Formats: sequence, structure tokens, C-alpha cells
Amino acid sequence: MARDISPVCKKCRREGEKLFLKGQKCLTEKCPLSKRGGKKSSFYSRRMSTYSLQLKEKQKVKLVYGILEAQFKKFFKQAAKKGNTAIELIILLERRLDNVVYRLQWATSRKQARQIVRHGHISVNGKKVDIPSFIVKSGDSIEFIDKESAYFKAIKDDIRKDNVVSWMQLEDNTKAQILRIPSEEDIKDFPYNTQMIVELYSK
Repeated sequence: MARDISPVCKKCRREGEKLFLKGQKCLTEKCPLSKRGGKKSSFYSRRMSTYSLQLKEKQKVKLVYGILEAQFKKFFKQAAKKGNTAIELIILLERRLDNVVYRLQWATSRKQARQIVRHGHISVNGKKVDIPSFIVKSGDSIEFIDKESAYFKAIKDDIRKDNVVSWMQLEDNTKAQILRIPSEEDIKDFPYNTQMIVELYSK
């Protein structure tokens, strides 16, 4: 499967804002944008057309979830069949297994979460799943398989149940339950304008 392996910090600099693609580094002074005082890219400082703004929003969402154009279009088409496309698109992206692993704090970034899934460390309903784009359903049980690994021992004490999104429940540090499908209320704080993406694809 094709994947983008270009430096992630350059992506944030290009977009002119933090996309939090590199876990904890994004929260420290080591982040290039922190060093620049949060200064936005000069590319986006000039006046932009409506099309450019729409394209920028799509690019940011793709970067945040780490997916390429073909897969993003697939998710968009699925969302368009469900109702409010702008909302359903985010809900589908949030239900990706790699995003679920990230939301459960088993990884510090979605990129790391994808690697954890691909390496076969996650099971869904008792069966190992190594497909990051796998869509979880209400009632699914998610488990970190290798509980005795050095990696998990290093992170388990940093996992906090109260930091998990409301549509999932962390039963213990190694197992979680999908309580329900995310709702519009759950994604109200999503920082990007997916309605502009809908308008872009409607052209």
C-alpha cells in the first residue's frame, strides 16, 4: 500500500500551523513552529482564492489522518451515502482502527498507531487485525495483544481513562470497548472545515 514517508515537520511548516503529526515533539520547544513563534508560512500569508482555501482544508485533514488521495476519495464517497457528508466524513475517519489506537493513548501519534496496527499488535473482537483503515463498529472490543512488550510497559502508566473520547471505554490499560458510533456532538471541536471539502468535491 502506498504511503507518504516525507518529513512530517515540513508538512506543518507548509500548512503554516501545527497538525500534531509527531506526537510529544509537537508540544515542546523542539517543534519547528514553536521555534518560529507560530509564524505562518509566507505561502499562505497572501490572499487566497476560495478554491485554494478548500484545497488547503482537504490537505490538512489528509495529513492529520495520514491518508493519500485515493483512500480519502473512498471515504468521501462512503460518507456521501450516509447523510451530512461533512459530518459523516469525520466520523468515518475517527472510526479508523489506527485513529482508535491513537485515541486510546496506545500511541503518541497516528503515524505510530498505524505502525502498531501493521505489526499485528492489535486485535478486534479477539482476532488480530493489521489493517489501519479497518472501520470499528459499536460493540467492538479492541485489545493490545503484546502486553508484556517493552514498548507497552513503557507507556502503560501514562494512559488515562479520563482522556479517552466519550464513545469509547477503556476497561483497563490493554483493552477497550467501542460504546457507540461517534455522533455530531462528539466531533463538534474538530478544527478543520470539512464543509469546504464537500464544496471542493462538488465542483
